[in-house]
Amino acid sequence: MNLTSLLSKATQPNCQAVEGIWQNIRWRPDAATGEVLNLGVRVKLANGQSVVRLIESFDRVKCLYDASVASDAQFLVRVVGDALAEGFEIPATGVFLSEEKYASGTDVCTVVDDLFVRTVPLARPRADAERVVSGLRTEPTDAIRNIVFDELRRISGLRAESIIRGGNQFEVREPGKTHYLDIPLQSNRALGTIVSARFAKKKDAELRLLRADNDLQIARRVYQGDRMLMYVVRHDSGAAAAERFDELLDDFSWKFNKVGVEMKSYSDPLLVAEDVVADMLVA
Repeated sequence: MNLTSLLSKATQPNCQAVEGIWQNIRWRPDAATGEVLNLGVRVKLANGQSVVRLIESFDRVKCLYDASVASDAQFLVRVVGDALAEGFEIPATGVFLSEEKYASGTDVCTVVDDLFVRTVPLARPRADAERVVSGLRTEPTDAIRNIVFDELRRISGLRAESIIRGGNQFEVREPGKTHYLDIPLQSNRALGTIVSARFAKKKDAELRLLRADNDLQIARRVYQGDRMLMYVVRHDSGAAAAERFDELLDDFSWKFNKVGVEMKSYSDPLLVAEDVVADMLVA
């Protein structure tokens, strides 16, 4: 059961800055041994909504135990996922939540994805494991942005704060409601977004690029700025498997250019800040 299917059963969260608490969803398959496995992640937002992501591949469970335990895990994921998405308590014996920890980020989907990748190693199917061994590791957009923002403040001082946006990043006001777009860089010259393409799976990088382009295209309709910019941080070119990502970025760059979005890619996030200064701060 993936994140999207769980979100469809609850209120779809806005892609804006969020904060709340997070917990691992844990299972003790054998009370006698006491071994505990992380099956997923739950983030509970300030409004009480729970967003859940649980494992989809059970290859590693089967490898550690046997087919019957993997089948039990698959059944539990389905039952527990449905319960948490609807706001109910966990109905299964042996499944419990870890201690509460604080979580925050630019949008709930990114927060959940990041926590899931870092704390649920059982979720990674064998193909993904091979990609990690080859040097392709996930580095979420929030982490990349923090590096860029810190470098931007270092080289531009207080001027950087004039374009770096916090929680409510870009507002589109309509009668009775305000919508928020994930566009963290804004000036009277341009709108810019920063996206990580450092994911173990190519399709995850593709999804982030599409989301970023969608927000820029919506902003274009209500903003009269000169430029739309997308700064993408890719894998280091030294990794052989990164070539597939480079091909993806080349393709997206061509497509984005056709619709008026300038896409620039970097292997070092520190270099992004220099271009942001030239594109958005230099008069």
